Amino acid sequence: MKPLSIILIAITAMLAPACSDSDVWDSVPPKIATFLNRYYPNSELASCTRTGSDYRVRIKDGPGITFDAACEWTAIAGYGELIPQVLLFDQLPPALYEYLQQTATTADVYSLERDRTTYTVGLKNTSVVYDIATGSVRSPVPPD
Repeated sequence: MKPLSIILIAITAMLAPACSDSDVWDSVPPKIATFLNRYYPNSELASCTRTGSDYRVRIKDGPGITFDAACEWTAIAGYGELIPQVLLFDQLPPALYEYLQQTATTADVYSLERDRTTYTVGLKNTSVVYDIATGSVRSPVPPD
């Protein structure tokens, strides 16, 4: 490659608009930032986008988290990363957390979802569903 080409590439790279981690953090609502700092401290953010009334946050090389209009999480996809233990303890209903402890699966949680009626915990080979109204936990049989 000719020296002039190398210089032009370097100048173009310097002049191209960059999106730094701090730029992404600027678009994160305070309540979501508090959640991220508590459960994913020192993380770099890849993106924070608003889709309708939801916010979708992607941690660089980590999970994706969806928050509702009230900035409460509705889904956490680990994308191969485990969900932090402290998040499970703090955010799950006590009966569901106790079930995970009793079945020795607190270290196998890769995703969480919740809505008005249920919490769904995605484990390595199966999922667990917690019914908010009844407080019951059901674990479907894992696929063969």
